[in-house]
Amino acid sequence: MQATPHYDSLERLDTLIDHRSVFNADGVQLCMYDTYQFSELIPFKADEMMFCAMIQGRKVMHHESLSQGRDFTPGQSFVIAPSEKVAIDFPDATLSTPTRCLTIEIDTQKLHQVAQQMRIQHTSESIEQAPTLQLTHSASTQSVYQRLISAFTENEQDRALLIELASTELLVRLLREQDHQALLKCAQQDPHASVWHAVVAHIDANLAQMIDVESLCSLACMSRSKFFNAFRSRFGLSPQAYILARRLNKARQLLSQGKNVTAVCFETGFNSVSHFSRRFKSHFGASPRAFRQQELN
Repeated sequence: MQATPHYDSLERLDTLIDHRSVFNADGVQLCMYDTYQFSELIPFKADEMMFCAMIQGRKVMHHESLSQGRDFTPGQSFVIAPSEKVAIDFPDATLSTPTRCLTIEIDTQKLHQVAQQMRIQHTSESIEQAPTLQLTHSASTQSVYQRLISAFTENEQDRALLIELASTELLVRLLREQDHQALLKCAQQDPHASVWHAVVAHIDANLAQMIDVESLCSLACMSRSKFFNAFRSRFGLSPQAYILARRLNKARQLLSQGKNVTAVCFETGFNSVSHFSRRFKSHFGASPRAFRQQELN
């Protein structure tokens, strides 16, 4: 049941346990699962953070953090952290009454970018929270899931865009309605679970330093040309453009906390305040000083 690497494509896989339709777009994979027979302890694992919403029927999920299986029914969902393993029972599934589930696998960086836009910061405090979270939907969130299902099942010309917009709205609503610190911690679970988690973790840990792209290639165990192509396919940007965007987002965060412009400039890896100011204004539409003043008022 692992995610497939294709983008902007629709695939199907048919068995009695998994009748699966898959839609892949940049940073988002959406799947619809129909299960037609009773089954127990079916293993499940995702490479990225995954939201699983029940549409019809009942599942029982097992995880090492749970003393016993936990039921999931329509109106509920659960979140699986990157590389987290669970097992699922389908106790009521039959040919006439299949169990149906929608899964949305989202790049963890997308969640953090949305949280940053909402000015939600992840604290370093320890949170006693199982890496798999149970969520209960509001009516508004349930309507977003329904729109995702509609965009997924209808052959719309703009299906990829509709899924992108709805998945972003879903993250916004879940971050507002749920324990956002637990969600962000879930997204950070095992940052070295994949090559890209390790690359991004290295970038974020070294924003104040000069980041050598060759070191990123070595970290990913790829040649320079393969790394650049794979990175652009994954993130939609070149490595240099991505690093610049991360630096500017970090700068915005520090300025909103009241740090002075010169300190922020050097803390985010820029060599000159004038160059930093030009880049910041080009990206956010306001100079660092004007942005800081606006945030402090």
